[in-house]
Amino acid sequence: AFKLSEEGYLDFAVQWVNQRWNRTGMVHCNMYSSLPCKIVLMGDAAHATSPSIGMGMNTALRDAQKFNELLDKFDDDLEKALPQYSTDRVPEGNALSDLALHTYCFDSSVSVKTMIKGVIRTQLHRMFPSLIQDQAGNLIGRVEYKLAELYQMAMEQGIISKHREINNRIRQEFFERQTGMIKEKPKSVPLLKYAMIAGLISCGVAIFINK
Repeated sequence: AFKLSEEGYLDFAVQWVNQRWNRTGMVHCNMYSSLPCKIVLMGDAAHATSPSIGMGMNTALRDAQKFNELLDKFDDDLEKALPQYSTDRVPEGNALSDLALHTYCFDSSVSVKTMIKGVIRTQLHRMFPSLIQDQAGNLIGRVEYKLAELYQMAMEQGIISKHREINNRIRQEFFERQTGMIKEKPKSVPLLKYAMIAGLISCGVAIFINK
């Protein structure tokens, strides 16, 4: 089997620690187990994500807890436990990844607007809890809510869909510039803007002369 040397482990650790948190790789899988290979995926192997919502370790521990519960339920029968584990945990893992990526918007102005709307929604929820749903982001980490439920709530509140569209556009535009697919042209000032500036200068000079 392939083994890393002590230097290899150290190099891997240094790279991992030094990477920027918002450049962490994201992992999406449509299954977390394989009966033929007797494999089960948990934690980052199944749903590596950025730490922006602080739920990576929590979700990994919940993976282990749920798998243990299924082993007890099916008397260690992997042919039953493994498929059920994927059925139960895949929605949670993918919800985690998308919530971490799209709860916040790469466009700072949109992010501020979302934050203001969230504050208003939170206050209205406190005043009218039976009428106004709480902000989905406020409930992340609460044991009574599954991540998939909060993902659906954030979709219904228009947060995820809006942020995903903007984030995907910004990432695509960045990729196109970085790879040279699109070359930025020097920004040109419209003639109308030049005319307005010249007009203002002329008015100022005329006023100054008349004095």
